[in-house]
Amino acid sequence: MLHSNRIWVVVDSESAERLAHQLTQYTWCGCNGFRLSNYIFVNDSTSADGAQEYAVLRPDENDYAQIESLTFSWMSEDHALGITQRVLAGEFDHEVFGERIERRRLQSPAEHGRCHLCI
Repeated sequence: MLHSNRIWVVVDSESAERLAHQLTQYTWCGCNGFRLSNYIFVNDSTSADGAQEYAVLRPDENDYAQIESLTFSWMSEDHALGITQRVLAGEFDHEVFGERIERRRLQSPAEHGRCHLCI
């Protein structure tokens, strides 16, 4: 995780197909995150005009653990779908990178409002 203090606004994604499309075909604000099943994909990019890097989080007791880091802007939609399906199948659950992510750093749209990363 590149950003130790970033707060994300997390919205539900309806399917792996939709998430793969969203993350490969659009550029998102640095504070955007997407929930699919028990996994959360949060934007870990350094800037809006850079590569769209996402940390993949899974719940871990009272917080979240980062289990993967994926650069979706370098993937085709089909490749992104395949790796998203692998995440959902639990293939990366045994990995843990860096520090834990506190639940308070993941907010609903109502909680989040607007921040300096919102465009």
